[in-house]
Amino acid sequence: MENNHVFKYISEQELGDMLKAFHAITRLNIALIDENGRELLQYGEKYPYCMEFARHNKSGRNCAQEHVRAGEMAKDFGEAYVFCCHSGMNHIVYPVMIKGKQFGSVVAGPFLMDDPDAVMITDLNKENAIPVEGLVRLMEYSAGIPVLDPELVTQTSAVFNYLMRSILVESRQVIASNKEKIRQQSRINESIQLFKNSGVREEKMYPVDLENELISSIKVNNTAHAREILNELLGHILLYEGHDTDRTKIRIIELCSLLSRASINRGADANKVLEMNQRLITSLAASQNIYDICYTFQDNIEIFTDNLFMTPEKSSKIVKNAAEYISQNFSEDITLATVADHLHVNTSYLSTLFRQVTGMTFKEHLNRVRIEEAARLLANTDYSVMEIAIACGYKDQSYFTKVFKKLTGLTPKQYR
Repeated sequence: MENNHVFKYISEQELGDMLKAFHAITRLNIALIDENGRELLQYGEKYPYCMEFARHNKSGRNCAQEHVRAGEMAKDFGEAYVFCCHSGMNHIVYPVMIKGKQFGSVVAGPFLMDDPDAVMITDLNKENAIPVEGLVRLMEYSAGIPVLDPELVTQTSAVFNYLMRSILVESRQVIASNKEKIRQQSRINESIQLFKNSGVREEKMYPVDLENELISSIKVNNTAHAREILNELLGHILLYEGHDTDRTKIRIIELCSLLSRASINRGADANKVLEMNQRLITSLAASQNIYDICYTFQDNIEIFTDNLFMTPEKSSKIVKNAAEYISQNFSEDITLATVADHLHVNTSYLSTLFRQVTGMTFKEHLNRVRIEEAARLLANTDYSVMEIAIACGYKDQSYFTKVFKKLTGLTPKQYR
């Protein structure tokens, strides 16, 4: 512990000042503890209630253990965590993460969310067989514990979050990541339930249509839609492979290769994309948790789209914003002037940047986006060619057919 002390990475003065201010405003005790539950900084006097309970505690648990366990829960839960300890008291805990390791936690409390009563004390007695005089003292001392109603606890937790995030930057990043993992796991599970309840693909077919839709979204730089489709696709893959970790890895690694090829075909730097792909595959292969595998892959979707525009930052940003606008509005009657006006740049400047960054003219890129969507609709829907042409921004079916054949080598009817 001494070689990796938390104060080598965080200012003791700055953190101490913040904890002291929190205690002064909320009147809640607050402490920084290490990974073993030992207090490194502490503000507020110990409550007689806690000291009295410690004398009668027969649960086999102690405050240090409770705080360490709660800190681990906070890390996994994805935000400041409110917990009830073995003495019936509530606390708020926030994990301290440095260089990927949890060095401990910051714990605020104890407090109650309702006025203490005999029921609370009786419940403690069930596990600890506290003598009558001890119960009387606990009831007396419980009156000195702060009482916060649930709404105030919610607001106090929010303030606690904001304060801790301002100092513990890495903890904020880890918590945000964990919170997103929980959200994604929930979305994947929802996808699995919808899949089970729909009665579709009872013959256990692999969802090729979703895979194609994902690749199309990457090609047109529509990251938001790609993430949406990916969660649905991952749910289907998990169900298709029976939640088998190794088989799921194989499917996802196959997807990595497909998306890499799509990026390269759209003009990304092949060496950079393949190097990135290799790192991602290595990371996936090393993971043993099936939801971590899914999250790692989902978290890299943006990398595939970003790699379509690997040029100097300012130019890349303008063209990427233009591409995003096109991907969201290609069905409308948009022109170079429309997009330039939306981005507040000169039309000629945008035209030049587009060619420099993508290797294509604005019109070529717009047609490619429209035709890629048209190909998806032709393969996966029963819409007529005319309906698809209109849906993809073409008012003239003959012109749509001409552009489609130029880019795919086939007419729309032949492609279908």
